[in-house]
Amino acid sequence: MGHQDEHEGRRHAGEGITVTGSGVVDAVPDVVQIELGAQATAADVQQAIDAAAAGLAAARASLLTSAVAPEDLGTAQSSTWTERPESGEPRTTARLTLRAVLRDVEAAGQAVRLALAAAGPVAQLESMHLRVGDPAQSLPLARERAFADARAKAEQLAGLAGRRLGRVVDLVEGGGGGAAPRMMAMRADPVGGSFGVDAGTQEIAAVVTVRWAFDDEAP
Repeated sequence: MGHQDEHEGRRHAGEGITVTGSGVVDAVPDVVQIELGAQATAADVQQAIDAAAAGLAAARASLLTSAVAPEDLGTAQSSTWTERPESGEPRTTARLTLRAVLRDVEAAGQAVRLALAAAGPVAQLESMHLRVGDPAQSLPLARERAFADARAKAEQLAGLAGRRLGRVVDLVEGGGGGAAPRMMAMRADPVGGSFGVDAGTQEIAAVVTVRWAFDDEAP
């Protein structure tokens, strides 16, 4: 009889419910990530590299003039390839890219326009993305919402089973964090030939998995 009671006690102690909840907070992106390229074609590889490098150096200098910090600039990737047509001389193309972080969203469009103009005909705009510079500021509220979501689900399910929630016995956070960079919305500005940037909002998400024991005093 004692062994049976002990077994029943362990069984009831292991009873409970595990639920995953999610929470999001809308945050305004405050950082623009861009990748500028310079691509040039010439009779030999060195000429092509020199032309692309000169264009990219001019773009870099322009970004520094637009108050982009040196530590926010970095080489992204470089490549060359040679085309050998059936008739005519081989031509080599060099492609160099520069990654930059712009921390003034309103001024980003103008800064990019000036950099492309400085690079000249070899310039290319590879990509522009918006992101939240410090998603950690929004995560506490996202976690609160994720836990509340999990508790609401657990209370409903426990009620359907005729039970009441007891204490939390396990909690795991995962699957949340900063929002992924997204392609930015750009709008043409007829005055000066620049373009503006619409930041919009991004979701900062948190996910928690919580296990509750059932309340032993529930009917």
